[in-house]
Amino acid sequence: MKKIVFIFILFSGFGFSQSCPPQDTISISPVQDIWNIPNENNWNGLEVMTWNVKQFPQSSNTISYLNEILTDILPDVVVFQEITDVESYNLLGNSIPAYTFILSNYGSSGVGLELGLAFRNDCVELMDSGLLFPGDEYWFAWRLPFYANLQWQCGTASQVFQLINVHFKCCNDGFDRRLVASEMIRDYIQEQLNNGESNIVVAGDFNDEINEPDSQNSLLPLVEASDLVFFTTTPIVDDDSQQSYPFNYNSFIDHILISSGLFDENNLSGEIQTLRLDDYLGSSAYQNHVSDHRPVLWKIWIESGEIPEGLVINEIMQNPEAVSDTYGEWFEVTNVGSEPVNLNGLIIQDNNSDSHTINSGEDLILNPGTFFVLAKEGNPELNGGVNVDYVYSNFNLTNTWDAVIIKHPAGIILDQIFYDNGATFPDPVGSSMMLVDPFVDNELGDNWIPSTQSYGDGDLGTPGSSNFSENGFTINVTVNDGWNLIGLPVMVDDSYAQSVFPSSVSGTLYGYEGVYNEDEYLIIGNGYWLRFNENENITLAGQEITTLSISLSEGWNLITGISQEINVDDILDPASIVISGTFYEFDGTYTNSISLEPGNGYWIKSNASGTITLTFSAF
Repeated sequence: MKKIVFIFILFSGFGFSQSCPPQDTISISPVQDIWNIPNENNWNGLEVMTWNVKQFPQSSNTISYLNEILTDILPDVVVFQEITDVESYNLLGNSIPAYTFILSNYGSSGVGLELGLAFRNDCVELMDSGLLFPGDEYWFAWRLPFYANLQWQCGTASQVFQLINVHFKCCNDGFDRRLVASEMIRDYIQEQLNNGESNIVVAGDFNDEINEPDSQNSLLPLVEASDLVFFTTTPIVDDDSQQSYPFNYNSFIDHILISSGLFDENNLSGEIQTLRLDDYLGSSAYQNHVSDHRPVLWKIWIESGEIPEGLVINEIMQNPEAVSDTYGEWFEVTNVGSEPVNLNGLIIQDNNSDSHTINSGEDLILNPGTFFVLAKEGNPELNGGVNVDYVYSNFNLTNTWDAVIIKHPAGIILDQIFYDNGATFPDPVGSSMMLVDPFVDNELGDNWIPSTQSYGDGDLGTPGSSNFSENGFTINVTVNDGWNLIGLPVMVDDSYAQSVFPSSVSGTLYGYEGVYNEDEYLIIGNGYWLRFNENENITLAGQEITTLSISLSEGWNLITGISQEINVDDILDPASIVISGTFYEFDGTYTNSISLEPGNGYWIKSNASGTITLTFSAF
């Protein structure tokens, strides 16, 4: 019976489904079904396989044989060595459309032995690829290491890593070149680790055994760097049944090396094995049609991650004046949730093709109520005086229309804003645009204003701190014993209800969105029920609010005003959604209101969803 293999794949560019396995599938029919080779794929983790396919293709059967082998095993990523016929390699790739096949493409600088890489489209994204150490071809036998920056993801589990495919110089006359190549790989990994890139996998034909005596071990620079790298093949190299090059010399020369950032995953769940494909094909058929090397496969489990809540884009400097955009662009995020958010592994994108995966090599924890600055340049002497928490690359902000989008690796958008060349968002020069309150809707341009506080070399903004400081503006709010309709009339650094109204009864803050919801934080523009045990006058201090846009839903809404009393007839209602005469306040009983006083909450009825704007002017 002909096998049908289901491969899960998305067609709308990279952006995986949150489900694991993904929901969208296509079926792949292998071109043949001769052997019963075990499937090695597991949706709970990553599989990397290295395979020297000996001057591919060996025969006219090689493509169909490899097609069945790969669709039986279904590893997430495969690196190949000794591709001699590019056309045949492309035919193999075309026969397995669930994979993407890429090639080193040495051209005239190579020796006709290309390196290849294939990855599954449903769970692996290629971010970029290229060659390492240009100019040092001699040490690598004119087969420069071929790297690919990849992201594996299934559901909310994700792993960003760099995979390097190598094919070291063979035979005894290659000892010195393998030794130097090992040193270069070691030093490269150390440099990447110093730059925060700690998840690196080096796989390929190293053409030497790692258990040779030190004086005869050309891979010793890597073997000895045990704090930096580890050969995952270490547990099986002495097992005669697991040899990767068994037919001529019965040796183990194909390895998978990992850097320190993957040590924990490997220690917890790592599996390594040589796949004895010749047991299924027969030794003669395997050597004549496939290779004289066996593939080596490494697996790790990757834990699912929680989708963080409370991440807010809070301030953006897209057009600095004190320094150029190349050095001075930055943006700030804050956490309005109740749990810490780990920023490492999240993806930042703009409205064009710019994209950067945050990869620091360690957790980047944003605690509730704190601020975190991401920038193009980390040196305060160059960036205008900003103390930066993380430096990104391949992400630029235009001065007109653009976006800041933060995504979970599962493809879920955690927060986003699209600014619009001054149409609704501010369009300052030399000043950041800042959110009036981290709890309001930051996708509404009317909730952003230009910064007014100076920093560093003279531009305006508050990178790394609250957008507002108390400026001497105070409001007296009167509350009664019992239930009160209240709101937040000033911008404060801490909008926790018990901080703003410390004498209120804990656990009695209720907002309304079609139904009542118990809340902990006050959001500017929203009205609330809050209970007190006695009559009192409360003084609130903070940043004055002179304009505010409020989103209304069809039906009844609970809102509050700004820092000044305004007449309801002065509310800007361009779509005429407010039903006349439906403003109500509460002072023991409901009464119709003709104005909104600072600190009070009000019921308002709307005939449709839309936005109203409250504005105060002294003129």
